[in-house]
Amino acid sequence: MFLSLTGRAPRPFSKALRFDTAIPSLPATRSAEPRGTWKSSLRHGLGLRSPMHALLADANGVWAWAPGDAHAAATRHASAQEWFAAHPDCDVRLWVAAQLTCSPDRHRDSANHDEEALRSRARQDLIERHGHVAADWALATWKNDAARGVCALAGIDLSALNREASRHGVRVQSVVPWWYHAFLAAKRCVNALNQADHGQVCVVEGAQVAWVTTARGLLADVQQRPLESASIGALQAALNAAAAQTPGPSPVVLGQGLADGASARGLNALVLGRLDGDQPPLWLRPSAREALH
Repeated sequence: MFLSLTGRAPRPFSKALRFDTAIPSLPATRSAEPRGTWKSSLRHGLGLRSPMHALLADANGVWAWAPGDAHAAATRHASAQEWFAAHPDCDVRLWVAAQLTCSPDRHRDSANHDEEALRSRARQDLIERHGHVAADWALATWKNDAARGVCALAGIDLSALNREASRHGVRVQSVVPWWYHAFLAAKRCVNALNQADHGQVCVVEGAQVAWVTTARGLLADVQQRPLESASIGALQAALNAAAAQTPGPSPVVLGQGLADGASARGLNALVLGRLDGDQPPLWLRPSAREALH
């Protein structure tokens, strides 16, 4: 799938970032159903599926947004599996929090690698850092005219998730890192990110941040870093450290999860909205019909 990160015609070249094992190769099949569910089976057989849903998974459960109500807050569920059981025969787009993803170090010569070599080197790097458990992590690659890289799904067994979804007739249409969704939202809000030779976006998810660097609006690199605490002070320390390491324009900051994030005065950054709250702010809620992934 190809897209323009600027939302315009596909210029320059860019490939969407999503985990490539998200869509099962076979149609979803339901397990044996108890009596009384014939209406659901009939709708499924006729192709009358529920509208697309949107989920955000983190280490402790999932946030779910119901389709059709753009102003409703997300509801909390213990797990994606629990949500599947309560919402059979529907399609869903799944975003994953920073707690569940990992970005390997991007080597300077990675732009010269083909996709297979890029994945192989990323896999080796992840195993060296996290042990052999990383050998089974799903990988997503991204590439554009500026750079290419890999993101790993470290906190979810994607094959097992799809099997559980299929048991309930649920089709997982895509699995995408949340930081990527927030990065695209930042670009839509701040047009300068699409024009500057170099830009920086900091996506906050509590005590985790994704530090995205851009080149003419294209994703150039991403590094995921922990904060000392989920606070404005810890975020400012991280911003200061990043600025000292890589001087450049003031970063764009957005996200949620900081205990004192209702006011971000004093941050040396362009802050989009508030940074507090357990769930993403309403303006950042994902659209199940979003074409950018």
